Amino acid sequence: MQEDYGRKLEDQKSLFKQLGIKLDALTIHEKDFDVKMRGYDKEEVDKFLDEIIIDYERFYDIITDLLDKYKEIQRRQSYWEDEKRSLISQRNKLESTHTGGIDRKLVEEGIRGIERSIEQFRLHIRKEFDV
Repeated sequence: MQEDYGRKLEDQKSLFKQLGIKLDALTIHEKDFDVKMRGYDKEEVDKFLDEIIIDYERFYDIITDLLDKYKEIQRRQSYWEDEKRSLISQRNKLESTHTGGIDRKLVEEGIRGIERSIEQFRLHIRKEFDV
């Protein structure tokens, strides 16, 4: 458990450094202040710094979650771009192999065949339900 937390703090430090953020939770936690005669209450400062650490840890969690989502979106976009290129390539191949226009007779025969099938289906339904 402690090892995971230590790894998380190191990852946080590395990420924040990349983002140009000077402070991380570990740096804040390890910061010591000199005690002077009329200085701040040490417990109050420590409590405040603990709140800052909690916020930094939340920031880190949010940033890493957003980065993971961003990477997933990039992966999906890359996949769909590959699919698009593949479909365009297939379409171009089909267009280059198909030299003529649409065979009107073939389309009309297909339509007549579908109409016959629909009529047979209607007759079958009428017989089935005595309509």
